[in-house]
Amino acid sequence: MTTISAAELAPRIDLAVTAVEGVRECYSARPVVARAVEHLTDVEGSLADVDDAAGTRAVTVCIGVSSEDDAAVVAAAVATAARGAGEDDIPSSVRVRVARLIAPRS
Repeated sequence: MTTISAAELAPRIDLAVTAVEGVRECYSARPVVARAVEHLTDVEGSLADVDDAAGTRAVTVCIGVSSEDDAAVVAAAVATAARGAGEDDIPSSVRVRVARLIAPRS
């Protein structure tokens, strides 16, 4: 099986995360320095942070969830979607940060 690079995988994870029911917004989970460099060079980067090192992969995503949804259930579904975005057998850990609870419009 072929290995998917972090640069190829991050956009796939972004798409998988946004497709999860209950995700209202996605935010960049990547380090501030990486986002600043992209801003200065006018490069559009992915929101997911994917780090491949020593034969393992660490994925971090950051989401906003409606205050009416169970954030833990949505986060678990997001983690499952992020793991499924890769088509290789590299062991991965997935961290889902719920950065915002979004109140419904009144």
